[in-house]
Parts: sequence; structure tokens; C-alpha cells
Amino acid sequence: MATNTHNNPSPEWLTPAEAAPIARCDRNFIYEALQSGELKGFQRNKPKGRWLIDPDDLQRWIRGE
Repeated sequence: MATNTHNNPSPEWLTPAEAAPIARCDRNFIYEALQSGELKGFQRNKPKGRWLIDPDDLQRWIRGE
């Protein structure tokens, strides 16, 4: 379980490409969920920065929480 805050991403966090197979969906669907705020993530250098996703947030999103 990751214990980092969204302001301090760690190597344990996932990229959208890594999150997509876990969620069994397309990487673009992950990006859409991140951009809409449906899935929590951290992005440096908005709006074009790299997205990082806490594995716990991904699991909550998959469960619909």
C-alpha cells in the first residue's frame, strides 16, 4: 500500500500505461478518467506533464468507490 501524498509521488506510483492492464482497459480510457477527475492522479507541469497514479487510488476507481 502506497503511503505517499499526491504532492510527493514515489517510484511505487503507476503510469497510465502501467495502470491500463491492471484496470483491464485502454490507456486512453485511463487518460480520460484522469483528465475528468474521475480517477485521482498527480501531474507535474500541467497540462502536458506526466501523469502518475497511486495504486490505491486505481483500485478504488476500479471498484467504483
